[in-house]
Amino acid sequence: MTKIHIFSDFDGTISEKDTLVFLATNLGGGTKMVQTIGRLIREGELTLSEGIAAEMRSIRRPFAEAEALLREQVRIDPSFVPFAAWCESKAIPLTILSAGFHQLIDLFIQRADFPHLEILANTLKPNEETGWQCVFRDKTDWGHDKSVAIKAAKKRGEHTIFIGDGLSDRGAAEAADEVFAKHSLVEHCRQRKINFYEYQTFDDVLKKLQQQP
Repeated sequence: MTKIHIFSDFDGTISEKDTLVFLATNLGGGTKMVQTIGRLIREGELTLSEGIAAEMRSIRRPFAEAEALLREQVRIDPSFVPFAAWCESKAIPLTILSAGFHQLIDLFIQRADFPHLEILANTLKPNEETGWQCVFRDKTDWGHDKSVAIKAAKKRGEHTIFIGDGLSDRGAAEAADEVFAKHSLVEHCRQRKINFYEYQTFDDVLKKLQQQP
């Protein structure tokens, strides 16, 4: 039997709000700046990594303030924890692929609870003087090309499943054997004729996977 490897985006997929947009809106340049950067990315005037770097650079507040705000106002999908536990019980590798940052993900994912969960994300260097700085995983326009990990898993002979929702997930969706999509990733999959399952929560994903032989 082919080994399954599940990959998931974090922001807007596991977390109910995008943590980067949330922080830039509330502690950084504000709604108008975030909307402008989003438009420039969609129009190809900025790469995703350039846009993320600009949003983070607009924040000049202590990380502790951001942490308190995130813990107060951002939640993860309640069905993610039982989903991750199911993966663990079935010895199915589960990897988070994020265009966001380890420091933010770690606020919501308790590593002690899921010792086998792998997280591949960028690194954040909060700086109150020059604005928060980003250390990206790679030099691509994405800052983190999520398709790399999926292609590596396929080379190992693993059946890859990807769960995502947005722009940074496009390459991963194009590379994966199976895709679960919501929000703007749905339209991308339709345009590229990528077969996908539409979902709203990880409970939907789990039910679909449990139905498979």
